[in-house]
Amino acid sequence: MTCDVIFDFDGVIADTRDLLFDAFRAYDPMISEEDFLAHFDGNVYETPRVRFTPEGAAQLHGAYCRNLRAGHVEAAIGPIRQLAARHRLFIISSGDERGILGALGQAGLGGAFQAIYGHNTHRSKVAKFKMIRDAFDVSLESAVFVTDTLGDIREARTLNITTIAETFGFHDRGRLEQGEPHVIVDGWDEVVAEISRADAGHRLGAL
Repeated sequence: MTCDVIFDFDGVIADTRDLLFDAFRAYDPMISEEDFLAHFDGNVYETPRVRFTPEGAAQLHGAYCRNLRAGHVEAAIGPIRQLAARHRLFIISSGDERGILGALGQAGLGGAFQAIYGHNTHRSKVAKFKMIRDAFDVSLESAVFVTDTLGDIREARTLNITTIAETFGFHDRGRLEQGEPHVIVDGWDEVVAEISRADAGHRLGAL
């Protein structure tokens, strides 16, 4: 049986770093790039670097949904279709499900994922991992999680989920290394290769 694959959305499937940074700066022009990056060092709702008022959060999510487009997921279309032919795919995100579903639908990927859980479903990724486990009979011990942020790595580690961290999203290699993911990769070809290694029962990162 092939392993199930869980993806973060922003910075992984969608190239949304600039979109979100602009939305943060629209809320508060004094937010620095480091403030923005540090916001994703933990759970963005439980330990945020940038604290949004309820009105500010609604503003952020509204801008996200309005501006997220198929073009933001263009680089992921081929790899996701390739992986969906063999694996069950899921999305766990801190983003808004309305924007995610809209962009994926525009890109022709609406049917590629078994479930898409954003902040609308729950604010904890740990809780959402458990929800996927229970609703879809996913073995978290054999699943693979693909993300681009230190905070996500830390949440996945609480459940001992094998994690592939990638450097083409929000956080750089140095920041990702702090979470001790199973492997760090630099491109989609490596993501696909590491999932194949995991599927075959091999150690991630092994040549």
